[in-house]
Amino acid sequence: MLKILIINPNTSEHFNQLLQVTADLYSLDSTEFKVVSPKAGPSAIEGVYDEALSVQGTVEIFLEYEPDFDGFIVACFSDPLSVYALREISSKPVIGIAEASIHLACLLGNKFSIVTTNERWGPLLTEAVKKYGVESRCASVRTTNLRVSDFGKEEDASLKKAIETEAYAAVTEDGAEVICLGCAGMSGFDKELQQKLDVPVLDGVVCALKILELFHQYGLTHSKILTYSTPLLKELNNLSPNFAKAYSTKIKK
Repeated sequence: MLKILIINPNTSEHFNQLLQVTADLYSLDSTEFKVVSPKAGPSAIEGVYDEALSVQGTVEIFLEYEPDFDGFIVACFSDPLSVYALREISSKPVIGIAEASIHLACLLGNKFSIVTTNERWGPLLTEAVKKYGVESRCASVRTTNLRVSDFGKEEDASLKKAIETEAYAAVTEDGAEVICLGCAGMSGFDKELQQKLDVPVLDGVVCALKILELFHQYGLTHSKILTYSTPLLKELNNLSPNFAKAYSTKIKK
């Protein structure tokens, strides 16, 4: 039995419900999961400042649930600092949805494109692609000028049309062979769009879920010897004592 915690790092209950539906659809019968979000933070993450505000709440809720789960998904299509922080403070695997879908896209075609929301994500996700070491495989990052909060409303045909328009241009003009849906709010649009475009379309939430199931079956987690080694003990000022639990009591010399 695998138990996965899906952390929505914004505070939108609609997003929680959306992620619940997606995980219900694609998880194995042997997988249990729970969707949670921070108690405090931004209602949507649309840039670096929003993400910075979400980090403490994301870490706090992770610490609360970490003992009871085997793997974790951070369901924001960025390169979240919280993903790397959580890998440091746990021996269990933590996956971000952008990283999951981008790496899987490279197995499905020579070039992929990301279709995302507002324009500021263009440079931010371009930098993420560079960090992941697959810049040469990225055909484009296309933005729809949608707000993340637009996906908190009732289903709107104009949202799908905006995504389809940019995805079609990515395939026909940019040379993309795979499309990554660049927002957790786009979860559930993948198969309809894939049928229209006749190329693989990836929902990052599903990609992260399936990678965790693979890790569990194959007995894998992140290396802890360097990059994700446990943080060293230090004094914390004016913070909840819960955060101190994540530190190592060993001092390296």
